Amino acid sequence: MTTLSRFEGDWPAISALLDEALNLSKASRDAWLEGLIGEHAVHRDTLRTLLAHQAEVETDDFLDTLPRLFEAEGPADSPGPFDGVGPGSLVGAYRLIDQIGRGGMGTVWLAERADGLMHRRVALKLPRIVWGDSLAERLEREREILETLEHEHIARLYDAGIDAHGRPFLAMEHVDGVPIDAYCRTRALPVRERVTLLLQVMAAVGHAHSRLVVHRDLKPSNILVTPEGQVKLLDFGIAKLLEGDSTQRTALTELSGRALTLDYASPEQIRGDPLGTASDVYSLGVVAYEVLAGVRPYRLKRGSAAELEEVIAAAEIPLASSLGIADVGAAVGTGPGLGAAGTGTVSSADRTLRRQLRGDLDAILNQALKKSPTDRYPTMDAFAQDLRRWLDGEPVQARPDGWAYRLVKLVRRHRLPVTAGAIATLALLGGASVALWQAHRAGLETQRAQAEAATALAVQGFLEGVFRANTADQANPAKARDTTARELLDRGAERINAELKDAPAARLRLLTVLASMYQDLGLNAREVDLQRQRLGVARALHGPTSDETVLALAALANALALDSKRDDAAAQLKEATALLDARQDHSSPTRLQVEIGQASLNRRAEPAVAMAFAERALTIARRGNSNADLLLVLHILGDAALYDRSFERAQAAYAEAVRLCEAHPPLGAGELSLLYEFLGHSQRALGRYADAETSMRKGVAAELARNANAVRVAETQTHLAIFLNLGGRFRDSLTALAPAWRWSETAAADLPQRRWVRMWQARALATYGQTQAALAVSSDDVAVLGKPHPVDGMDEQVLTDRAVALTSLGRLAEAQALLERQRQATPAGKPPGRLYSLALRRWQVQSGQACEALAGLQAQRAARKVPPAPTASEPVTEQAESAWLELNAGHPDVAEAQARQALAAIDRGGNADYQRDNQAAATLVLGQALLRQHQAAAAEPVLQEAVRLHRLIYDPALSPAVADALDALAQAQRTLHKDAEADRLLDQVRALRAAQRKPAPLP
Repeated sequence: MTTLSRFEGDWPAISALLDEALNLSKASRDAWLEGLIGEHAVHRDTLRTLLAHQAEVETDDFLDTLPRLFEAEGPADSPGPFDGVGPGSLVGAYRLIDQIGRGGMGTVWLAERADGLMHRRVALKLPRIVWGDSLAERLEREREILETLEHEHIARLYDAGIDAHGRPFLAMEHVDGVPIDAYCRTRALPVRERVTLLLQVMAAVGHAHSRLVVHRDLKPSNILVTPEGQVKLLDFGIAKLLEGDSTQRTALTELSGRALTLDYASPEQIRGDPLGTASDVYSLGVVAYEVLAGVRPYRLKRGSAAELEEVIAAAEIPLASSLGIADVGAAVGTGPGLGAAGTGTVSSADRTLRRQLRGDLDAILNQALKKSPTDRYPTMDAFAQDLRRWLDGEPVQARPDGWAYRLVKLVRRHRLPVTAGAIATLALLGGASVALWQAHRAGLETQRAQAEAATALAVQGFLEGVFRANTADQANPAKARDTTARELLDRGAERINAELKDAPAARLRLLTVLASMYQDLGLNAREVDLQRQRLGVARALHGPTSDETVLALAALANALALDSKRDDAAAQLKEATALLDARQDHSSPTRLQVEIGQASLNRRAEPAVAMAFAERALTIARRGNSNADLLLVLHILGDAALYDRSFERAQAAYAEAVRLCEAHPPLGAGELSLLYEFLGHSQRALGRYADAETSMRKGVAAELARNANAVRVAETQTHLAIFLNLGGRFRDSLTALAPAWRWSETAAADLPQRRWVRMWQARALATYGQTQAALAVSSDDVAVLGKPHPVDGMDEQVLTDRAVALTSLGRLAEAQALLERQRQATPAGKPPGRLYSLALRRWQVQSGQACEALAGLQAQRAARKVPPAPTASEPVTEQAESAWLELNAGHPDVAEAQARQALAAIDRGGNADYQRDNQAAATLVLGQALLRQHQAAAAEPVLQEAVRLHRLIYDPALSPAVADALDALAQAQRTLHKDAEADRLLDQVRALRAAQRKPAPLP
């Protein structure tokens, strides 16, 4: 048997190397092992043994990455590595104080740091059994997941590792609290306060879902409440990162392992089906039921998997308000009822509780506990929103959305003034007949009331006529049923003027509606036609200076802008503004629409002007009661600020828009992911990379949660992949892009989004070092470029990306042909694009024209009119490239200085995780510069670090960049007369170069 004792002395170094190896694909680990150099080389055989053990248990699940360091000797309940420890014992940097928990996994201790670095008490998780059981999977899973979560209601992970004896541990935030059910019971909290606690839990779980994490073990003992009433969510030991729409079964999800808590498990969890966020909705529904009603909806007897599945699927959950009856438990065959002392007596407190639960809370719990995931709340936020509505006395979504129900809620909230308002609301909802009735009952014999009734009747009749043409009452019913929405819309637009010539108000209303529908379909020219008609009717009906005319001008301007007629749009807005100025209207809802139009029209062409309009619109919108207008203004303001490079203002606007969408889910369902994406762009521009990544991932989660169409989901996933790629996280970029790539394989060939996804797939593969695979992906795009097609902005990127890939493989003639093709396609007088210039400089260096490449970069920097964005990466990227060009141009002293400056900037910038590519490049240049200045001894450790960094971020088995780093290190070792080591490295370089020349199929 292999045990940890043989590794004990060197374990910290082995552990660090093992982490590095496990970040690589299995196919890349052999090359990595052979590439170990210096003091790390002595661990090569040990690491090979450990990785061989790992290969036996490794699955496709990327979380199952902890090695089986040794196998259990003896029965499963034999002493574990932490048995015998007690108060005062040391585990890593922590001294144990007192045991605060014990379970099947192991023990949890109150501990404190003993190394003097900081004074902090933690909850230290220590395993009971040896490393190699499903414990390895669970502990590593919890560490990986907690590192991605940061929320006020989630217990934080402070540290994780393996001590000098090879014993694993997790150091977590110590929570001084009690389970949520006990907290509510012992304090006899009112129902409203219990709901408030549940909302804290939902905020924490919702945050985890936004990071694509499903908890999978929600229960009261994992939800602690502090004496201050703050919730903390614990134990992500069996949580799961969502990958696409499926999860895979692991040792933890097998029923025999009892990793989950059955009383709170969802039906699909018991069945072993793929899990999503709906599973957590169900489990938290059980917790909410227990917290509010004082008892679980059922208690399960422990039986076989089939018996458990049958009970979960068949058990009818009683309404929470029915509790207090002795036979509640018997109704589902699971346990005793809740009557006083089991007698069935209903106390006064029970009756009060039942009254509070009856109705809305019953409905909310019932929806959360639906058997089918599709019938539950779609997201945890939707569950929370219904509870907030209950707290605010508003209608909940779980109730039928009938007028009587809403009227009752309105009366309860506003008992005195509500009656007249409710009657008026009913009148409006009733349509034309109710409008006439209202006029009759109220004695409103005015022209306006009669006109409104006539308008309603005319609109109703017109729409009935249009849609009746699509029924089976036609001469050709089959053809009628096949009528498309576009055809119905065209039919309605053609009939408006003929059929409603005597009902101008109805014509105006319908033109407004149909124009907006054309806009939704992207038929901008047709929308312009209808908006012009609307303007004419508004002027004739209401007068040339009326609000209706001004609003029609603003709507026409928007339609013209969408149809790329910016000058015409500006003229319409100028006329609308003049009409409002003439009557000194600066703050009405009509002025708001004009300001919005001006801001939207100018947000790209003149962003500073657009920001001024948007700020004025924002002031008006905040005073109004339309969240839709407020959201639109915030979105436009964020866009204008982003184009104006006012990144702080952009971030603030997008963040407020996101909060507004989250507070009103139906309002921003289609906008939320886009807002998160732009919020991420602004945060990236400010160098706040971790925040930006969080926002981008939330954008992906929002699209998945609302079951958006596949094209939009692929777009969002690609934006996340682009962000990661630009941050030097090439492997992560490929992982994020994988679902979109799979979509592209079956998408329509003429979709521009498909081409865009495939372009980024090629770039992601190339930057990671899988150059031949990148060329295989882009080959069909090169064929597209050989045919006439609309200019879409991707041509330059496809050509230059392919030229860069060919250059890295030494295929310089082919790369030159693509660059020349791109140069000829650039209009005369237009400066070359950034991507073309970068590709040209790389080709020039490989072609022996480094001085020309350096001069080109210097000229580009001198001619720049706008400074680079104040981000953490762009200036460093340019500095690292400049250092590389100086080196190749024969100026090693200048290259050394610039490389050191780039590395120093990375160190002090606080965003090193998003600049590993720049760090690797600058480190390699620094080592090469030292070597060329005859400082081989100083260069060797620098180049060793360069090799390590290159292997971490690039494919170690295929990347040309890795080969370059190994070659440089071999040169240094040859200079230092370490010939054997140099020969071994050069063998690796030759093997890499050979592998790079082999064509690769599509990934």
